[in-house]
Amino acid sequence: MSWTTARMKIAQDEALKTTTHVQWSSDGLAESGSLARTALAGDPKLNAGSTANPSVVSNNGAFETAAASAAVDITHFAFAADAALTTTWIALDETVPLLEGGKISVADTVLAVDMYQATDAPA
Repeated sequence: MSWTTARMKIAQDEALKTTTHVQWSSDGLAESGSLARTALAGDPKLNAGSTANPSVVSNNGAFETAAASAAVDITHFAFAADAALTTTWIALDETVPLLEGGKISVADTVLAVDMYQATDAPA
C-alpha cells in the first residue's frame, strides 16, 4: 500500500496528537531515573508535518529540562503522552553528559521524529 502525501501527514499527526512530554534515556531502552520527563512547551505541543515534508514532526517551542538528580549521559529521547511512549526511543545526534543539577536546553524543532518507509516503494 502506498499513501498520498496528504494521508501520510494526517496519519502521523493523528498518531502523535496525544503527546505531552519528552522522556529521556541513557540507553535507548528505558526512561532515565536521573532526568525527569519534560512537558512540551508549545501549543500545539508538536509541529505537525507539512505537506512538503509530512514525515517529520518536531517539538514546538524551546524548553529546558528539570535538573538531573544524579550524573547521567543522555543518549535518547522519546515523545510520550505523560508516561506512555508515543514514539520509539530516538538517538540524539550527540550524547549529552549531565552532572547532578545539570539541565538540557532544547531549541524549537530540534527534537524530531521521522516516519520511515520500511519497505520498498511501489513500482
